[in-house]
Parts: sequence; structure tokens; C-alpha cells
Amino acid sequence: MREIALYIHVPFCIQKCRYCDFVSYPYLQPESISDYFKVLTQELQIRTENDKLQNVVLKSIYFGGGTPSLVSPEILNDFLLLLRQNFRFSESIEITVEANPGTLNSEKIREFAHLGVNRLSIGIQSFQNRFLSFLGRAYREKEVHNLLTELIDTGLFLNWSFDLMYGLPFQTFSDWKKEMEHLLMYQPPHFSLYNLTLSHQVPLRIFLKKHFALFPGQDWEASIYRWTQQILRKYGYRRYEISNFAKPGYECLHNLTYWRNQEYLGLGVSSSSYLGGIRMRNASTLSHYQKRIKNCQSPVVTKDILNLKQKLAEEMILALRTSEGVETEKLFKTYPESLVQEKLIQLEDFAQSHFIHEREGRWILTSRGTLIANQLFLEILD
Repeated sequence: MREIALYIHVPFCIQKCRYCDFVSYPYLQPESISDYFKVLTQELQIRTENDKLQNVVLKSIYFGGGTPSLVSPEILNDFLLLLRQNFRFSESIEITVEANPGTLNSEKIREFAHLGVNRLSIGIQSFQNRFLSFLGRAYREKEVHNLLTELIDTGLFLNWSFDLMYGLPFQTFSDWKKEMEHLLMYQPPHFSLYNLTLSHQVPLRIFLKKHFALFPGQDWEASIYRWTQQILRKYGYRRYEISNFAKPGYECLHNLTYWRNQEYLGLGVSSSSYLGGIRMRNASTLSHYQKRIKNCQSPVVTKDILNLKQKLAEEMILALRTSEGVETEKLFKTYPESLVQEKLIQLEDFAQSHFIHEREGRWILTSRGTLIANQLFLEILD
């Protein structure tokens, strides 16, 4: 039976964060979300038909954003019912909702759990007000602690995650140590760690250009990353992907689909899909997305059919992000020997520089390699 993952983009936020380059819009009235989910319903019907998805099994559902925790339980319930009518759900299905402090309380947590949501991913970024303010987050430290306390007190979610960000202006080791103390106090089963990365489109990019010296720098970030890995390992966390750590059994099944280069369907504005070896992307503005749906057109505006060399490079890069690494035998079974041999020469070169190592037929990034992973990936793409 064909299994896929499903991603639903909810593009509404209380306010736009200063570092965010995801497609999102101000949440001005409840009708905007209900209207959007009506359009999502239409897209689901179009995509199910166009992409021949009538008989697939969903192994994971991920509501990302934006701020999906702004969605009412009633709307979420209706959409999950619709999905059950169109697809089979795996017995071990993972259903994740991303949430921000200030948009979720104990009552809503209980309602989401009652609907079958079994995983929450909470966007925290920092436990310190001055960093939250700098990033443009719409909540403060007190709301972060309130949400985590309520979540734990309900006892309804064994599987949940939050993320923190490092590499912020004026951030010191002492500041980061405080963040880690809060993390270890709450002991989330899953944790994501990101350094501040600013695209050219975001407001903080201008600040970065003017005040570059205020940012810690790559050497500091590398030392923080290494230190954090060591601390988390002591407390039972395993780094299963470059930016993601989990206690055994709490790895994010949905994200593993991406890193294992498996199929997924993306619904909503700007969402991406990977089906039948084709990468697809929806219209990137809400008006364009809605217009296409209302005209009974697929919202997919770009399709990229990868050749074997591109597929091989992508699969290797995605696999190297994980602790599973690249499996040599699988490559030879899937791709022409000449292409695989060419890439293995690259991996051997990386191994001589101690950026990766081979273990039982798998090529895995070393701790040193994770620090320059993007550079290695660019070489694999060439």
C-alpha cells in the first residue's frame, strides 16, 4: 500500500516575526481562517484527482505555518474528518500541530487531543524577553512558561517538541546556558536547535548589514552547537538530524519522510509536494493560490522532474543530514553504478578530511562534518 505524508500550510500569524521568510499573513479576523480552510477543501479534491491519490495511506499529518494553533478545534475537526473520508489513516499515524505561546491554553490542548492530534511542536525560540522582543515574537517569557506548564499538567501529550534559536546579537554563553537550563527543566521528548539565518527578504537582514559586529559569529555558533550536543547526550537525547534531537522513540515521523526522500503531499499556499519523483510547489501568494482554486485549477505552479543524477545527489544530501547516513547498498540498488561510484569518491574524500566516516556500509557525518554540512552538500550537488 502506498504511504505518504501530508503537510498543510496555515499562513496566519498574530504578527510577522522579523526573521521569518515563510509565507504568512496577519490574523485579522476568524473568518480568514474559516475561508482559507474552505479553499483547502477544494484543493484537496483537485489534488486527489490530479495526482491519483485516492488509495493512499497517510502516515503523518503536519499542520505548519504560520501559527496553526490559531485554528479553532471545530475547523480542525471538520478538516480531519474530511481527510478520513478521502484517505486511510495509518494505525500509527502522527498528527502534529505547530503552536505558539499565547495562542494555546489547557482547554484548547484538551480539545486538540480529543480530535486525535497526538503531537505538538511549540515555537519558543527563546526563554528571555530581550531576545523574544528582538526577534519580533508576539509573546513574552511568562507566556512560554505558562504554556509548557499547562501542557505538562494536562498529561495528554507524551509527544511534543519545542525549538530554540542561537546566534542572536549580544547573545553570550551565559545567555545560552540559561536557555538550556529551561530546556532541561521541562525535558521535551523532542527538541530542535536552529542558528539565526536571515534571508534577503526579512527586516532583520538590514539590521545585520548595519550591525554585523553585534552578532556572535560562526566560531561562537560552532562552539555552542558542539557544547549543546554534549549536554543533550548526557540527558538521553540523540541527535538524529543536524538540527533535531529526540529521546528514543520520539523522532518526528513526518520530518523523517523528508529526510528519507519519501513521498509527501503539501496543501495550502506555497506548499511543496514530492510525488512520483516530481517536486511541485504551490502558488506563493494567498491571492494567486485562492484564484487558481476558485477557477478549479491546481495551485501547483512549478514542477521539477529530477533526472537520476539529481535524484541521487538529493537522496545523499537528505540522508547525510540524519544519523542514519547514506546506505551504500541502497544506492547501488537504485541508481546506475557509474553515478554511484562517482559520488562514493566524493564521500571518500570527505572521510579523509574527517567530515564523515563509514560504519557498516553507511556514510555518516562526524561532529566536525555537521559544522560545515552545507558546504559538503554543495559539493555533492555539483
